[in-house]
Amino acid sequence: MADEGVPHVVIVGGGFGGLYAAKQLGGTPVRVTLVDRRNFHLFQPLLYQVATGGLSPGDIASPLRSVLKHHRNVSVLTGEVTGLDDTGRRVLLRDGELSYDYLILATGATHHYFGNDGWAPAAPGLKSVEDALAIRRRVFLAFEKAERAESEEDREVWMRFVIIGGGPTGVELAGALAELAHRTLKDDFRTIDPRQAEVVLLEGADRVLPPYPPDLSIKAADALESLGVSVETSAMVTAIDGASVHYRQDGQDRVLETRTVVWAAGMKGS
Repeated sequence: MADEGVPHVVIVGGGFGGLYAAKQLGGTPVRVTLVDRRNFHLFQPLLYQVATGGLSPGDIASPLRSVLKHHRNVSVLTGEVTGLDDTGRRVLLRDGELSYDYLILATGATHHYFGNDGWAPAAPGLKSVEDALAIRRRVFLAFEKAERAESEEDREVWMRFVIIGGGPTGVELAGALAELAHRTLKDDFRTIDPRQAEVVLLEGADRVLPPYPPDLSIKAADALESLGVSVETSAMVTAIDGASVHYRQDGQDRVLETRTVVWAAGMKGS
């Protein structure tokens, strides 16, 4: 048991923010409890590799207890936070509660559909291991469906992959999908040629990687196109269903028939 007089710091979230806060507080005269729904830290920048089969989930997940084991004043608790009592200084858990002297909220981000949450089932985002595995299933199933398609039209639809959002996640995922289709799987099928797969990246701004300098955007777009990705900028998505993506570009309404869509267009605080 920790000394009563030692301040108790509770950190909610074991992502980058929460983990580094816990490490910085390691060895200081406070008692730290890190709470997360999972008992591992997920290296989210490589989720796109899991989603395209390049890595397994275990390759990008590190046990929180192992990462923090040398910080004797830091404890890890697996639990789901359901609310906060700031007056009573309590973190409310689904199966209990934690009192604190200081609280750090580092709950990360989630998908942002800009008021169109109904698009989520047809266009999943990429923020968790479960998201990555679900997308991977969709991608590989699409090639299997294309292999068995009875018409060329159906085959083309199954082999069209649409990524919405040209930020870092969308750019990386589009490039990885193109490499998967054009290189990794190129000799694995008999009826279809995976190299004929169409990967389309839709970005609402006038260039990919909008937060970055323009010269990097140009290089990224050129690299994607060299991999066979169709980069469509100034493309504002207006509707998504299980069979198509509708978007407006240059004053015209356009439609892409597809069965595989991934959302990478925005995030918001969890």
